[in-house]
Amino acid sequence: MHLRPPNMVHIPGGRFLMGKDGSRADEAPAHMVTVHPFEAAEAPVTNVEYAAFVEATGGALPPFLPEARFAAPQLPVVGISWFEAVAYCDWLSEHVGGQFRLPTEAEREFAALG
Repeated sequence: MHLRPPNMVHIPGGRFLMGKDGSRADEAPAHMVTVHPFEAAEAPVTNVEYAAFVEATGGALPPFLPEARFAAPQLPVVGISWFEAVAYCDWLSEHVGGQFRLPTEAEREFAALG
């Protein structure tokens, strides 16, 4: 497989209300958060993209890959740990150039708001 960098989109940053009052302890209280501009991958990492990392590093296959509903090559990889995701980002950065990382919780929520 020829490894290509992911298509990245610019997220301009801004302020938004994160959390929820009267909710679970890890979501409360609602508070204003400022997110600085950042780049995010246009699409999730697929099974076939993650498989290149596993093959190159001898890492573990995703735990849900044997299940047909999660196994298609173009589906997003699921069930990997945060540590495995960080290792993938580091490996991708080294092999395609650039600097890839996981978004922070605030960046992820801000981007999801559109």
